Amino acid sequence: MVSYSALEAASSKNPHDWGRAMATAMTKLLDAARIDGRHFEHEFLYGEELCMRIDENNDGATVKLTWTPTDPEPKEEEPAQ
Repeated sequence: MVSYSALEAASSKNPHDWGRAMATAMTKLLDAARIDGRHFEHEFLYGEELCMRIDENNDGATVKLTWTPTDPEPKEEEPAQ
């Protein structure tokens, strides 16, 4: 089972300002899945569980998202016979 993680900085400690960082981290999760050979779009996150951690940093916060897709891993193509 594979999982993906993404970090993104928020420039404020106010929770109202963390949304952009969370959205950027979601995009990074999907980018990592694509690099791994999966063909996900944003709609594939519907119904998925994401784990989010917010850590304080000097001027704002760091948003970390972790996702373990529920779909099966992509199969490697078998050689033609």
